[in-house]
Amino acid sequence: MNSKIGNVNSYNRTHDITPEEVRKFEKFKNYTDEQVNELIDTIKKYTRFIYSVVSKRKKSGRKIALHIDNQQTKAA
Repeated sequence: MNSKIGNVNSYNRTHDITPEEVRKFEKFKNYTDEQVNELIDTIKKYTRFIYSVVSKRKKSGRKIALHIDNQQTKAA
């Protein structure tokens, strides 16, 4: 088995998720190539955004709340 396709949840990944890895998930097994590529692109954009926010907060010394106490959120 290819070691690159090991654990998709690993924090030690050194490569992007592949279409084959995406299709291993039941929800995405019937996605077209275009849908898989769009999903991968969205994941990459989201992770870059989160990384940017965390990096800026870390440099400024501000803490990032990882939970919301006694508040309810509504989906748009």
